[in-house]
Amino acid sequence: MGKRLDNLKLNQKKRKKTKLIVFSVILFFLCVLFIFYQNNLKNSISKQTTAKTNEAIIKKEENPPPKNHSDETSKPDAAISVPKELTVIAVGDVLLDRQVGEMIKKYGIDEPFSDVTKILTSADVTIANLECALSTRGTKADKEYTFRGHPSWAIGIKNAGIDAVSLANNHSLDFGTEALRDTINILDEYGIYHAGAGMNSSKALLPAMMEINEKKASFLAFSYIIPNGFLPSSTRAGIAHARSPYALVTNGIKDAKENSDFVIVSFHWGVEYEDYPIKSQIELAHLAIDAGADLVVAHHPHVIQGIEIYKDKLIAYSLGDFVFDHYSRKTGEAFILKCKISQEKTLEARAIPVYLTPDGKPQMVKGDEADIILGRLKKISEKLGTSIEIENNEAIIETQNI
Repeated sequence: MGKRLDNLKLNQKKRKKTKLIVFSVILFFLCVLFIFYQNNLKNSISKQTTAKTNEAIIKKEENPPPKNHSDETSKPDAAISVPKELTVIAVGDVLLDRQVGEMIKKYGIDEPFSDVTKILTSADVTIANLECALSTRGTKADKEYTFRGHPSWAIGIKNAGIDAVSLANNHSLDFGTEALRDTINILDEYGIYHAGAGMNSSKALLPAMMEINEKKASFLAFSYIIPNGFLPSSTRAGIAHARSPYALVTNGIKDAKENSDFVIVSFHWGVEYEDYPIKSQIELAHLAIDAGADLVVAHHPHVIQGIEIYKDKLIAYSLGDFVFDHYSRKTGEAFILKCKISQEKTLEARAIPVYLTPDGKPQMVKGDEADIILGRLKKISEKLGTSIEIENNEAIIETQNI
């Protein structure tokens, strides 16, 4: 009896153990099935999402949105042409003789320019009219005024920041061909560009070709004032003339325009001590612009004349003297013209007033002194249709035709 009970209990334990094993196996398979189901569900969702994304990408490629061209043009592109601009400073007559010469001998070659060098060196190119020969040779011409400075004084022009000079004036041949040759040679030696005079007619008409920061500028110079013996020929030295019918001027400008980005033209013309340009000056200036000049500047009257904007290009009919001894209030008044030009128009322009000391040194002026000079420039220019505002001791020139 006791043994049977023991066997019964043992069998019950075995059955419980078997049931536990079976239950554990079933639970294990259920867990495996659950995990398998979850993985399949995730894969299905992932595939659906991928399919929708691919469909959207395909539709985007088939129907791309319009390009934002403003964004494209803001990026550098070698194929896009960037408009070229040039900053130019122009001043009037520079004489290195008489009282200016005495100043140089006493204080040195840099003295005449010492008050204006900072402004003269602030442009891409600075131009002036050299109103004398630079030589120790030659025979004095038979005329009332003859000017000549020492060749070594050319370094003062260079040090002042003047890049190019006009030789087309009524004093370049005051001491003949030899002195003109010396002048040209010394300018070449110091790397100063020049135009408007030469050993024959062809060379006298050649422009100075300047390259500044990958921009090409041509500088041409002509004189309407022609003393006896100053006209060149194929075998005789002389200056480039600007007499009617003006074909030499217009053809020279057109040729220069084909070979450069900018054309700057200098004229020596007008009536001495007169405030306003005469008819021939206006006619010739307009012809120069029509032929392709981007800027026209001029000198000779020894006083300032007005500024005109013609077809969006600036014409300065007379800048006045710049380094020149003088004997009256008006002949001591002058201005430095500073312009920013493009190949289509004058973008900005301002006039900085200077007053010359009796021995010819230009000095910056402010306050009432500046207002006198700029007020007269404004009045003269208004008759040429040009609007000028005076601000901070400078004349701001309206450069767009209204």
